[in-house]
Amino acid sequence: MTPPLIDSDHKNQEDYLKNYQLVYSASMVILMQLGFTFLEVGSVRVGFTKSILMKNMVDMIMSALMYYLIGFGLAFGDGTSSKGVIGLSHFMMISEVKNDTIHRSTAGWVYHWSYCATAATIVAGAIAERTQLLAYSVYSLIGSSILYPVITQWMWSPTGWASKANDNMALYPGVLDDAGGIAVHTCAGMCSLVSCYFVGPRQQRLNRKGVLKKDLPKQNQAFIVFGMMVLWFSWYAFNAGPAVLSAGKNPQMMGQIAVYTTVCAAAAGTSYLVLTSLWRKKLPEPCDLANGILAGLVASTSGCAHIEHYYGLVIGTLAGFIVYGVVRAMRALAIDDVVDAVAVHLGCGTWSAFSAPIFSPFTKEDGSSCSIISKGISCKVGWQQLGVNMLMWLLTIVYVGAITTVVCVTLRSFRVLRVKVESEKQGVDLVEFNGLAYDHQILGVPTPAPVSRNSKRRKGGSKKVAVEASPHADTTVTVTEAV
Repeated sequence: MTPPLIDSDHKNQEDYLKNYQLVYSASMVILMQLGFTFLEVGSVRVGFTKSILMKNMVDMIMSALMYYLIGFGLAFGDGTSSKGVIGLSHFMMISEVKNDTIHRSTAGWVYHWSYCATAATIVAGAIAERTQLLAYSVYSLIGSSILYPVITQWMWSPTGWASKANDNMALYPGVLDDAGGIAVHTCAGMCSLVSCYFVGPRQQRLNRKGVLKKDLPKQNQAFIVFGMMVLWFSWYAFNAGPAVLSAGKNPQMMGQIAVYTTVCAAAAGTSYLVLTSLWRKKLPEPCDLANGILAGLVASTSGCAHIEHYYGLVIGTLAGFIVYGVVRAMRALAIDDVVDAVAVHLGCGTWSAFSAPIFSPFTKEDGSSCSIISKGISCKVGWQQLGVNMLMWLLTIVYVGAITTVVCVTLRSFRVLRVKVESEKQGVDLVEFNGLAYDHQILGVPTPAPVSRNSKRRKGGSKKVAVEASPHADTTVTVTEAV
């Protein structure tokens, strides 16, 4: 007997399965929010736990509302009249334009929102411990409404000017970005880089010469590793989920993508482990190795539906080198990135965007297959694809960099970009969230008195009580209590 939700018509069954796959994949991708939350909580000090938890929840609610109201229409609405630059329909999923593609279905909305939320939340970890919640809410709003959506209109929408799904594309042969190496990771990584620059380093990381000191203590490396494991789990849906949107008729494609994703992650983690062991003459910290693995996962995204899985060994290995080099470069430039989001997402997102055309096979006019890695300069279609990807990567860098710069400068001019020095030294949780996130008896530290931002000194004077906002803090915090 046919299940009640599945029509006996074959076409309806196929549509049902596509929608089911998208919603199921979206659920797994949304689980990435849990992974990022654990990773970021583990990376900050105890006095900033509530702050980072709030920012991750703000990401979810802000990205959902903005993508529903504005973002989805800009991303997958009809962009014919705008030459494929922005969509002009399907705002709030209401439009007279026919839902003629799986992209514009309600299941498509859920799946693409999960990507949007992922792109938005990456920035939270990079600028943790010193950014105001209001400022971060603005970041999330802008990223979910005009940054990620506009870029996805360009390269993924059926009417996008550089989309392979558009038969009348202006930039042939369209961008090759299967799972967001450019749209998600380059976008989020560039936003993180610009934000880190304008927000500035944490107070305790700079010495008198303006050079970054050694990393500040992380509250829980077990959280970081657990978060990475959750992200790795969700990455199978992140990479394989879009297969239903493009070439779902290949029954082996999802398995191929899963193998390729696994090989990239393993190769990147191994190369990072070997490189740091040889260079530093000691084993890396668990949190650093976690970033090495994430680097391989990011590098796998752009060409995941086209590249053969054995090339994942090369792509992943180089990703491990890239993340190590970018981390060192960021420290040399005195740019403080708490979770190394720039190295992982911008560095390896860039490598993903460039490696996809290099390792992917293409069909020539005579029907034969070639790739840059196998045929070299004679594979003209491969070089053409590489040029298109490089152009889209550059446009993404310029577009995201310009918008984020305007946002940062505006927030800084209104003095709402960075928390006050007092809040940063004492821990934002004590000043703005009425106390630490954990039971103080468990932490083994004195119970600190909540600090009010608007408290006034009484006429009777005051006394200073030394309390430590975190068992891992490098300085003792002084809280003033009214007498």
